[in-house]
Parts: sequence; C-alpha cells; structure tokens
Amino acid sequence: MYTLQSDRLRVDVSEPGVAPNTTTRFDRAGFVEEVVLDGIHRFCASEPRNLSHTSSGGRGICNEYIVTTAEEAAIGDYFMKPGIGLLLKETDSPYRFMNPYKVDPFTIDVSHVANVIQFVTQPKLCGGYALKQVKRMEVVGNRLDMCVKLENTGEKEFVAREYCHNFITVNCMTLGPNYNLEFPSGKDRGDAQLEGELMAAGKGFTFSGPLQRARMFTMEADEFSTAPGKPFEWIFKNVAEGAQVHVYEQIDLCRVVLWSVNHMMSTESFHAIKLAPGESDEWKRSWVFDEIK
Repeated sequence: MYTLQSDRLRVDVSEPGVAPNTTTRFDRAGFVEEVVLDGIHRFCASEPRNLSHTSSGGRGICNEYIVTTAEEAAIGDYFMKPGIGLLLKETDSPYRFMNPYKVDPFTIDVSHVANVIQFVTQPKLCGGYALKQVKRMEVVGNRLDMCVKLENTGEKEFVAREYCHNFITVNCMTLGPNYNLEFPSGKDRGDAQLEGELMAAGKGFTFSGPLQRARMFTMEADEFSTAPGKPFEWIFKNVAEGAQVHVYEQIDLCRVVLWSVNHMMSTESFHAIKLAPGESDEWKRSWVFDEIK
C-alpha cells in the first residue's frame, strides 16, 4: 500500500498485483482504495457482491480500457488487456469482465515520494498491440490529480475507450434524497423519475429512496455543453453528511454512465482514444474533496 498525504487529504493507493488490486478488469496502476478528508470523511466503497453478476472486485477510484483485442485472438492465444497484461483466451467469446483469466502481467515500475506517485506500465507486444502508459498521481491540499500519457509502441492502430470507475460514497451512507449528483454542463431534465429510485433533478440526479437493485443510466456526449478547452465537470455530494467531491476531467468525452447500488454511485466518463503506431495521447482527471459550505 502507498499513501499520498497532504494537510487535508489521505489517499491510499494499492500496490499492483496485491489484493484487492489483482483483477483482470481494472488498471493495476493507480488503483485508489481509500480517500479520507480532514481525518473525518471517507469517500471510497467496494463493489458489492449481491449483484446480478459476479462482482469484478472494484473499489474506490480505478480505471479501465474497453478494447476488442479478445475478439481478434484465436482460442489458445493471449490478448492484451491494457493496464493488466496478456490474458489467455480459452473460449470463443469476447472479453467478459466477470470471467477469470490466466494473466501474464505487465511490468509496472513505481516511484513514490510523499504526496506524489508515478506508475510506468511497460509495453509487451501481443497480436500487434503494445502500449506504454505513464500515470502520475499527486495530492495537493484537498485535490487529487491523475495525469495519464499513453503511447502506442505496437504495430497496429490502437482504438479504445478509457474510463474511470468512481465507486464513491460519503461515509458509507445509503443512497437516498440526501445525495445529489450535478453536471454543470448537462441538460435540464426537470424532476422526472428515471430508473426506479433514480430521479432527475434539474441538471443532475438524486434518489427517491434506498435502491432496491443496481441502476444504470447512460448519456451521450452531445447531452453536455462543455465549452471547448474546458474540463468536463461533475459534483457528487451528501448534504446530510456535509461533504462532496467536485471532479474535473480533461478528456475527449464520448459517453457518461451512472451506475448506482446500495451506498455508492459510480459516475463513469469515457475518453475516446485512437492512436497510430508511434502516436501518444494525454489526459487528466482531478478530484477536489471538500466540506459543503
């Protein structure tokens, strides 16, 4: 476990290949297990096990790449899952995040000092694909920054969507009317009921009561009006607990998914990637944790 510390924030980052950071779904570089503000407010939760599918072991803040490399591989061959390694394809099916896979993990070099940590995921050629990822995370005051640089070191064009799971809660309080998710650049949906307990609330969302089962709601990029050059923003707060997180994402936004269950909501903003061999891409996400004034 690595800890990034400031005068207000403590961020616990899991070591690659050490539980719970051993899945074949989530990027093993920069897997955030816990965030604590002012020694009081906790913001991270684990993906529950009472789901309609097998839990994939997510927790806190963790990234994932959506790729089609499994479909291109033959049975008995390995395929690349960015952020994890080479996975063995044993059946004629696309990649399924709940399936167990034999994995040849990528080498991830880690350097950590005080409030900064950097992960360098080394490339390993497979099926013509290879990537080098540099992920730098820094805590300053009540802000956590994550900067990513991805370089295509392979032989083929690399096309993917990257997104960040935010298994976020406020002090593990059950989802309900005290929670509110706001999108400053989103469209006004009024106060309509959407999916079960998920309710529209102007440019955001809230809940009519505790969730009876997991809920998902998808929005496309054209439903937001973020100005060119400005970050995509969202704010998740619990007014009863008096704490929130305000997120700024400098990404090529292509989709937003809300996934809610029990005491957490995962706001997932997808970043579009298309790299020819030798090309690279850079993007940044920032989480500002604070008390509600």
